[in-house]
Amino acid sequence: MNYAKIIHDAWNLTTRAPKLKWLVFVPSFVAVIFFVGEIAWQSTLLSEELGFVENHFVYDKLGSGISFIIDHNLLGWVIFLALFIVLFQFFFPAWILSTLILSIRQKFEYPDSHFSIRQKILDGFEYFPRLFELNAIFAPFSIMSICLFTVTMYRYYNGEIFSSIIFPLVAVFFIISLFVNVFISFAQFYVVCEKCPVATSIKKSLGLVFLNFKATMSIILLMLLVNVRIIVNVIVVLGVPFLLVFALSFFAKSAWLTIAVFGVSIVGLILLALAAYLTSIIEVFSTAVWERAFKELRQRQEDEIVKTETKNHTPQTEN
Repeated sequence: MNYAKIIHDAWNLTTRAPKLKWLVFVPSFVAVIFFVGEIAWQSTLLSEELGFVENHFVYDKLGSGISFIIDHNLLGWVIFLALFIVLFQFFFPAWILSTLILSIRQKFEYPDSHFSIRQKILDGFEYFPRLFELNAIFAPFSIMSICLFTVTMYRYYNGEIFSSIIFPLVAVFFIISLFVNVFISFAQFYVVCEKCPVATSIKKSLGLVFLNFKATMSIILLMLLVNVRIIVNVIVVLGVPFLLVFALSFFAKSAWLTIAVFGVSIVGLILLALAAYLTSIIEVFSTAVWERAFKELRQRQEDEIVKTETKNHTPQTEN
């Protein structure tokens, strides 16, 4: 497998397909906000558990925030925002992914043909139920979910129970999840590119990875080296909260507090938008790499099948 050509072709497509990047931008923006919020929430609760902040600090602040929302008649907006985040975090990603795969496939196979992102969005809805089911089945094996679950268990059961029982079980499940994620690498492409049912897609992905384990792991390692999404998220997670805390604490007793809150909020949104845009670029690039790899490995598999059938049907010459 020519990895250099796959990466070159994927990056070339990413740079000349702005529609695909903006297609992924909104879900990426929501994902970054959700990720930052989850990390901030877990970090604050962990800080309370370890004694860095006072007990009940988090829930006191949460209660104050709820009172502020109710007093200022913002409950409707909060519900709308929550529904918006839930839809784009848990439901729409399957639809966006199917649209992205279909679009990338056409861009590669028919680069000069007319491309309509709206038509691809409509076409992608056909695969939404199966991709949503696929994502739901393997949601417990998400590495991020396992990490957040581990932090939660540590907060509640830190000590002998966590170190002797919970952590070993989580570590074993973490290793199992790594293998699961590797062997279902191509399941979504079987769903979209070959219109297979979910169970068939999982089975075929297992077989394709098993036959091409070295190539699959090489692609995963390449993507880990190229994918800067983790670095971007870490910068956002560390930068935005510290910026907010520092700026607001500096202006806490100042008449400029309202302006400071507004300015920090604008800067925070800009940083989040930048992180979301970079994440959308990586998402398009990553999907393009996997699509090219899937096509090449499937072609190799089909060639092997044809070669085997030809050999079996070739009449043997008698001595």
